[in-house]
Amino acid sequence: MRKVAGAGLHQNPASDFNVDSILPIRLPAPQHLSGYDTSAMNSGELNMYPKAEALAAAKKRIIELQSQMTDRILKLAAEVAKLIEVVSEREAREFLRVTCNMPSSELSTYVKFSDKLAGREDVLDKARVSLPVVRALISADDEVRTEILERMDIGARISTNDISAIRKRLKEARLTPTEVMAVRNGRLTAAAGRRNGAGAASMFQYRLHEFVHSIIEIRDAEDLRSDDIRTTAADLRDEFEHLFGSDHQPLDKLKQNSPSRQIAMAHLALTHLSEGTLAVASEVGTWEHGAHHPWLVSLQSLSGRAGTIPSASRIGKAAALPHPRPTTVELCAGAGGMAIGLERAGFDHVALVESDPHAAATLRKNRPGWTVIEDDLKTIDFRPYRLLDIDLVAGGLPCQPYSSEGFCLGKEDPRDLLPEGVRVVDEIRPRGFLFENVEGILHQKHSDHIANALRGFRKAGYRTEIHRVSASDYGVAQVRRRVLIIGLRDDIADAFRLPPAFPNRRENIGDLLLDLMAANGWTDAHEWARQRREQPVVNRDGDVVAYGVQATTIVTGRGKRRRNEQEVQVAMGFDATGVPELAPTQEEASKEGFMPSLTLRMRARIQDFPDDWEFVGGKQATARQIGNAVPSKLAQAVGLSLIAAMRGLPLDHEALVWPNTTDRLVIEPPPLVPKDLKVKLEKTPELDEA
Repeated sequence: MRKVAGAGLHQNPASDFNVDSILPIRLPAPQHLSGYDTSAMNSGELNMYPKAEALAAAKKRIIELQSQMTDRILKLAAEVAKLIEVVSEREAREFLRVTCNMPSSELSTYVKFSDKLAGREDVLDKARVSLPVVRALISADDEVRTEILERMDIGARISTNDISAIRKRLKEARLTPTEVMAVRNGRLTAAAGRRNGAGAASMFQYRLHEFVHSIIEIRDAEDLRSDDIRTTAADLRDEFEHLFGSDHQPLDKLKQNSPSRQIAMAHLALTHLSEGTLAVASEVGTWEHGAHHPWLVSLQSLSGRAGTIPSASRIGKAAALPHPRPTTVELCAGAGGMAIGLERAGFDHVALVESDPHAAATLRKNRPGWTVIEDDLKTIDFRPYRLLDIDLVAGGLPCQPYSSEGFCLGKEDPRDLLPEGVRVVDEIRPRGFLFENVEGILHQKHSDHIANALRGFRKAGYRTEIHRVSASDYGVAQVRRRVLIIGLRDDIADAFRLPPAFPNRRENIGDLLLDLMAANGWTDAHEWARQRREQPVVNRDGDVVAYGVQATTIVTGRGKRRRNEQEVQVAMGFDATGVPELAPTQEEASKEGFMPSLTLRMRARIQDFPDDWEFVGGKQATARQIGNAVPSKLAQAVGLSLIAAMRGLPLDHEALVWPNTTDRLVIEPPPLVPKDLKVKLEKTPELDEA
């Protein structure tokens, strides 16, 4: 084993492995070796050369990559140091986390680098340190860090294990032998306690799971008062109090879905079960019909097994959704695409704000009962709505500041309303919010602006998530990729889950538009639809991933084709330029080079508007309303997930979004000749003779 001169550090043999040491030694030419069988030697030597060359090449490449990784770490640390010179450390952390998507585990490493390791970059570069080693160096105390850097400077290879060993040795060097023994033996005692505690906790979880699993489906209150259940519950309560204590705050003092509340509910469940009073406990409140007792659900979760929710327990009918219905205030409501979806999900609209007179008139025409506020969002004071305990603030804030067609001006665009969205949420203080926009909002040039918005939401008491979604995953015949900014109050944020995608509900424009395309006598409309339905969809590698062509985001304010989209439209089988009044006729279709165009009704159906939804305004105004809308199925699916989080309900998204579709049942057909008829035939000689 090689020693590092003057280091005195016990090296790890694995870390000292040198590929050069196994390279073959070139032997003299065979003719100078007498008395040896050189044929075998030549064969072995030939076999060793490729292996040795491969190892040497691998060593070179790996060292180069290690050096590159270290170089990137140091450059990134330098950039963060420059950032901290102009902003506070707190602002730097927020910027790096939100804007640069830097993991929380790396934030402290780069933020503290300039304080702990500034001026030692050459040593770190020479040692080709990894990020875990840098992190360990920064977290170490000054004495440990100094010794490690000295060892690196003279060529020692340092791992995180080496740093831990040095930290331990230096710490023990400050103690007397008696103190060292006390520390070591204390660790042994603590380790034994942890092992025994872990075993007891594991046994408790097992018994708890078996107990709850055996009673959670019981609906008869009398059955829950049996002696066996009460005895087992009392035993489990004693074990529970040994682990979690017996003193817990009242439920009304604890935040919804907080760990403390869950533990308190579990304790109440065991207490009432042991006393036979669970069925009449007053603190539990009400829960949905068919759902499990919420205290038993909390008790089940402590076992470490969530348990499966039977499909029958999932709410799959709109009539079973919670009452009173959750409420929403919608901003920039447009023609109502998002509003339709949220309405279907179960929300009642308290108010819809829309400044465009045509879109506002469209909302009033189709939903006379809605309160439509036709005004500039910036001029409205929303604080009175806080008294109404609003559940959701939603809206499709203007996308033009972040889209290529709007020149991507971001916060410099006077149409940008993202700061207003933050203000409205802060004034109303709903349980959650949902804002939709284009993917361009996540462009690097808007990062500061988005970070400020997220900081505002956090200050108001919300945890915010940003999700990329595609409308095609929710039964919309359009590849419409969007960004959703979703926030929930801290007490319910953990319960939110983005709705699942439904690839089996994939829609194509052929089936979607067939009846509209054929409405004016085009005889080949069915063939056109068949080709659209059967057309393969390939990924970038040329692999077929689906069948059935979908529209791109084709509908714009002026009904014009987007840039570089002509070839795409030809491949889809329709022309997006212009907006004809009627579906194609046979005469129009007989012309050479014919390709159908999309009427406003076709565009509206692609955007998932109901066929009976009427638009107010001329052709361009209607096209603009359709193009700016949020597909209702997408809004409905997300709305259902928000209700599930806010009310703690298990929902069947698919059954609620597609309520009119049912699975086919395979029924065994009856016999062609019933048995009793056969008997009659056997007893009827006239028929036998015939």
